[in-house]
Amino acid sequence: MFKRIGASLSLALSLGGALLATAGPAWAEIFTVAVVSDTQNYSDITLPQPRGADTFAQQMRYLVETREEKNLAFVTFVGDIVQHGDGQFRRAIPDAEGEYQYFDTREEWDIANRAISILTRSGLPFGMVPGNHDYDNYSWWTQDGPGAAKPLAGSRTWSLYFGPDSRHFIGKAWYGGASENALNSYQTFTGGGQQFLHLSLEMEPPQSALDWAQGVIDAHPGLPVMITTHEWLRPDAHERSNGYDSYFTGADNLTPDQIWDRFIRKNAMIFMVLSGHNYTPPIGGVSNGENLRIDHNDAGHPVYQLIQDYQGNTVGPDGVAGSANGGAGWLRFMAFDTETRKIRFYTYSTLLGRQAGINGEATFGVAPDRSAFELDFPPQLQN
Repeated sequence: MFKRIGASLSLALSLGGALLATAGPAWAEIFTVAVVSDTQNYSDITLPQPRGADTFAQQMRYLVETREEKNLAFVTFVGDIVQHGDGQFRRAIPDAEGEYQYFDTREEWDIANRAISILTRSGLPFGMVPGNHDYDNYSWWTQDGPGAAKPLAGSRTWSLYFGPDSRHFIGKAWYGGASENALNSYQTFTGGGQQFLHLSLEMEPPQSALDWAQGVIDAHPGLPVMITTHEWLRPDAHERSNGYDSYFTGADNLTPDQIWDRFIRKNAMIFMVLSGHNYTPPIGGVSNGENLRIDHNDAGHPVYQLIQDYQGNTVGPDGVAGSANGGAGWLRFMAFDTETRKIRFYTYSTLLGRQAGINGEATFGVAPDRSAFELDFPPQLQN
């Protein structure tokens, strides 16, 4: 968990206080931040259950059980916690024209709630953002029902299960608070002796959410800032994902490019943006949902922007496509090494028990270095 560097403590003490005042730290630390990508297929009650629910719970247990080994400092969820929003949805019954099977989405929220409760009981700090599937009106049927209203709106169910007054966050010292609609929140955590600020922002946040987030940053001057939001990058092109009109037509939600120009580039201490949402169509149960983009903010500092979405991968332990609910237990880890000043990114499946991108293996049909790579500590972390 920790590595010793420099002269021995006894030698340092013998050299006196003057030397100690100028020497570097006696200990270097490797701490880890985990990213849980779109979990909707684990929660989906139209897919094989409890197979998906078991994988979701397995992921959470793994995070807790390896907490000390990884020196796990923080966990962030990129959204799409469930598949079908709030209320009821229906599915056509094959070979029965005009007949439908009806489902209640509370089962999906309960699956997610039970899994995430494992993390909550551990005391690990974590943050959550809603994806398009988590809005109240995402999946309501259009005939004889309330209709598939657009734009996506409503945080009633999200707030009930994962809002600031939920048992997951209320009273937690590391949970700073939420915006009025409960779709945005912030957390603080410590790694390597450095305090970090993490912003959990709603999907395609409107200007009001950015104003709220700016107030949080202003109240925490000097802290390095990480952001998680649901949609940001495409996995198949070196560009941000700006297709929000399909979800927020008529609303004042902003595209990633607009958010970059209005908010991120103007805040020198933001060094990372994490997202999910997008993935390539699966071929034989294999899908790519990884990418990296680096832009420089107005202060000249790099901002690492990453997508990690494994929901299109359904190859299970038997090696057969479709033998796992989409996601197949894959998690993203970021190990911050304060000695080498590197961030090591790696990808691990709790279901398969192996890492991706190792020994040249193109696990998701793309270059291995999409899954396992290193980045330098940016200037935002140099203090």
